[in-house]
Amino acid sequence: MPYNGQLYQQQRPPMFNNGAGGYGQQQQQQQQQQQQQPRFQNPQQAMYRPHHQYGNPSDAGNMGPKRQLQRRTIDYYGATVRGLEMRAGGGKASLKCLPGDPSYTVDVVPPFFVAGEPETSITTRYVQQAQNKARAPVNVIRWTPDSRRLVTGSYTGELTLWNGLSFNFDTIMQAHDSAIRSMEWSHNAQWMITGDQGGIIKYWQPNMNNVKVTAGHKSGIHGLSFSPSDTKFASASDDQQIKIWDFIRGPELVLSGHTWEVRTVDWHPHLGMIATGGKDNVLKTWDPRSGKCLASLRRHNNSITELQWNSNGRWLLSGGSDHCVKLFDIRKFREEVHSYATKREVHSVAWHPQHETLFAAGASHCDNKRSATDGSIQFWMTDDLAIKGEVQGAHSSQIWSLAWHPMGHVLASGSNDHTTKFWCRPRPAELLPTELGGRDVDERIFGELPNRMAAERLAGFADAAPEPADDATVPKLPVAGLPGLQSADISRMLAKIKMEGTPSLPGLGDTNAQPVGLPGLGGPQQRAPLPPPVPPHMQGTHRPFNGPPPQHHGYANGPMRNMDNRGRPPSRFSPMQRGGPPQRPPRPPPNQRR
Repeated sequence: MPYNGQLYQQQRPPMFNNGAGGYGQQQQQQQQQQQQQPRFQNPQQAMYRPHHQYGNPSDAGNMGPKRQLQRRTIDYYGATVRGLEMRAGGGKASLKCLPGDPSYTVDVVPPFFVAGEPETSITTRYVQQAQNKARAPVNVIRWTPDSRRLVTGSYTGELTLWNGLSFNFDTIMQAHDSAIRSMEWSHNAQWMITGDQGGIIKYWQPNMNNVKVTAGHKSGIHGLSFSPSDTKFASASDDQQIKIWDFIRGPELVLSGHTWEVRTVDWHPHLGMIATGGKDNVLKTWDPRSGKCLASLRRHNNSITELQWNSNGRWLLSGGSDHCVKLFDIRKFREEVHSYATKREVHSVAWHPQHETLFAAGASHCDNKRSATDGSIQFWMTDDLAIKGEVQGAHSSQIWSLAWHPMGHVLASGSNDHTTKFWCRPRPAELLPTELGGRDVDERIFGELPNRMAAERLAGFADAAPEPADDATVPKLPVAGLPGLQSADISRMLAKIKMEGTPSLPGLGDTNAQPVGLPGLGGPQQRAPLPPPVPPHMQGTHRPFNGPPPQHHGYANGPMRNMDNRGRPPSRFSPMQRGGPPQRPPRPPPNQRR
């Protein structure tokens, strides 16, 4: 809109005259005095608080420079490119063979490149904590399909998006009128559905645009799960019902069979099968086409809080309030394959996205009043009943939800203590207070301890006895600092060097090798050649670099005398000796001329 003088006049404050002509003039004088006075008495105030007029002017002198917040960032792009380069060159990445030195952190590739080492993806290192200004329990968390953000649903009905690299706040919106209890993304990454405590289901696009709102159940919805084709989804509610929905048309089928609240539901990743569990301690599987119950197992002694299928489609994981995590195999579904005792109530479980044998569980210890005092994150393997890692005191209350980053290098946890925390893999030889298998150790190197001696030397505990390493999993490298070279490779390289007669490389096992001297590096150096001899006619004038200057006779403290026409002192050598032209004899006086 162009400049308008009338609009400017309307915005100016009116100036009244009290009849004596004093009020308007006084106000103008006060404004002129304020403009002439400096804004800050101290020049440093203008440097640090240029916008203090929007706050309290009296606090301007007490405010110093704003302190910048240092945020931790986990950028996996560089490590991904490094892993792709190794794979293109025919190499195979291994995190177990990394030397115990923090400088090798750049070689820690994502779990996708170390498929045979699931223990290297145990995330026990704390990264960052995320918390909204309006403190409320975090009930459910999910990563976006592009892995760039984490979406959290809170008790107040807010959806918050957090950055996936620096873990800072991105955006927040009021999505529901009641607490958000469930959230799920479709497999094609095009839709997200959420359910709240009032039984409302909402459809969302990736840009967080709400498309559809429908009344799904009469009570709170605690579970949502998409079918493999994304055309249908299932919902579990406190009204003891499981509903099968067509994504476009609406509800199709109602499954009834539970005698109490249904807490969790999960659709099989490949087959037409649904698994449900609730407060009646019963695990059921259903046929979503006919609505029949396929199997009913009562293997838990308390409420079943979480169910999740493995990506291979064979294993089903269940966590309950009876301090147990149970693993079921679909090929023999009569009883569990393994039962993992946690000594705490389990409220959430999550399979690792890259390693099918690794999973995490969120457990909490509750007192007699059913109030949690702390929450811990435990890591287990399907082939071992011993705990592989645990972060004790990860939260101060129940951990309601766990979500792995799609790359598998970061784990996020949402808790009843109003916070969301991020966890990553430790660095090589990093010391962490961790409990492993009932015994306390002070270090953790990617789930294994192949470089315990190096880590103890780094921490100042060189006198501790090292643990023997297993040759089957940790090859004995004769040369420290060369990851990926086996003993046979080094032997063949040394033999080839000796056969070709090339000089040996220092530090590769050859004791007869002499280091090549480099000037300035402390090695043997060659003697510098002597300077050329001084010519005979220059021997009188030549002096060394550090020698005393020649003494010129004919002048002392006063002005110089007997100077030649070039301002130089006289020389005791003739022009011929100096290499110049011959000098003519002096001309006789006029009375002596002939």
